[in-house]
Amino acid sequence: MSIMIKKFFSWSVIFLTLLMSIAVLSAQDLEVAVKLFEAGNSRVVIEGKFLNDNDLIGENWSFLQNYADAENLGKRIVDLKLFDKNEKEIPFKKFTDGIFVADRTVYKFSYTFDADVLDNQLLNAHVSWLDKTHGLLMLNDLLPQFSRKKVSAKITFEIPDGWKISTSEKSVENKIYSVKNTEDAVFLLSEKWREKEFAVKNSKINVLILDEWQFEDETAYEMAEEIVSEYAELFGEVPFENAQIVLMNFPGKFDLNRWRAETRGTNVTILSTQTFAESSARQRLHEQLRHEIFHLWIPNSLNLSGEYAWFYEGFAIYQALRTGVQVGQIRFADFLNTLEQAYFLDQKRSTANSLLDISKMRWNGEVSSVYAKGMLVAFLCDTAIMRESKGRRDLENIFREVYRKHGKFGAVQDANTSVMNVLQEYDELAPIIKTYIKGTQKIDWTNYISVLGIENIGSKQNPELKLRSKLSGSEKALLKKLGYNKPRKFIRQKVNKN
Repeated sequence: MSIMIKKFFSWSVIFLTLLMSIAVLSAQDLEVAVKLFEAGNSRVVIEGKFLNDNDLIGENWSFLQNYADAENLGKRIVDLKLFDKNEKEIPFKKFTDGIFVADRTVYKFSYTFDADVLDNQLLNAHVSWLDKTHGLLMLNDLLPQFSRKKVSAKITFEIPDGWKISTSEKSVENKIYSVKNTEDAVFLLSEKWREKEFAVKNSKINVLILDEWQFEDETAYEMAEEIVSEYAELFGEVPFENAQIVLMNFPGKFDLNRWRAETRGTNVTILSTQTFAESSARQRLHEQLRHEIFHLWIPNSLNLSGEYAWFYEGFAIYQALRTGVQVGQIRFADFLNTLEQAYFLDQKRSTANSLLDISKMRWNGEVSSVYAKGMLVAFLCDTAIMRESKGRRDLENIFREVYRKHGKFGAVQDANTSVMNVLQEYDELAPIIKTYIKGTQKIDWTNYISVLGIENIGSKQNPELKLRSKLSGSEKALLKKLGYNKPRKFIRQKVNKN
């Protein structure tokens, strides 16, 4: 190839790349500048303008008020200014923190966002915050609420010298990002982190670690890759081009053995503290990763609407638990012990509600109930399907079917109706659906654990599961499907460098 041809080819690639970048940015709904002027100052200046006809907000302006169990988030919006098409300032009325009504349609806006760390450390996994050295900015609470579910944006950052940005969003230039859906976008800002990228089925996953832990960084990298690979096999594909997994401490002092996580879009964020022992730290990390990475498929890659945490949380916890046994990270005894704890929580409930109703009340004191009862119902479904099919099918068939029918590119469907339709395709699940998902009864697992050769030698209030001394061939086969007698996997020990 001649020098002239090489130069032509090189400039052609640059030109095409430029055209693609322009095309991506020209399709955005709005343009936003996020300005953080100095480290240690948690106040962020937001300036934005709409790029198309403004059907996103109109005169009614509101910011996220509550998310998960975080409340009164609107109070973080101050110094709001609104402008019309001629850049003339628009008067508005403030009804309460974060809720405003403008005199006419807004085309440009600016305000200050107070990103102070929240006093309740657990909430910092779900909302934006900044401290002296790092923080998380989530566009869902940073930007106003829009009339459409999916809003795209060009986001430009100004950050202090020495800071850098990481996100799963598409970078088009230095500190400029093309965001497809502002609800899903999460940006990590920090002076430093350790990271490693791996690929699974042509998808790139970047794991970032901040702070110090009771395990080697390589342990976290290996766990994440193993779990992503396991779920890729379960669903048959990885439905995203790239994803980001962030592991960090809570931004302030906190009790031992606490953690919270958020999987938003293709961003997994885990905030955690130290544990009492190194071995428990590794086991808990694997538990967190199993659960949160599962959410990259369900519910984040589904086109479903409505509240169905009973399925995407409760059933996901069970699948993550089962995956832990299957990959040799936890013992079968740990599997049984977790079921015992969930059963105990379900039995001590003082009120009778269906799993569907509990799910609707998730953030009103029912988080543990959604998780516990949802996991137990998933276990019953798994056992019933395996029993009926003689081990040829299991709960994974349900997950694959929901994913196949309701992936991102299908029409939006009601979540509870859609998931229930899949469950109802299995006749053996009819009693479970009637009694525990739609019904209000407490779990009675006697007939289900018996099929597996398991018995409760404790009581309903204090269950203790144990394998029968003599197991039949069918019982052994079903237990093997659940990971019984799976050898434990060696986990890298942290090296003391002192």
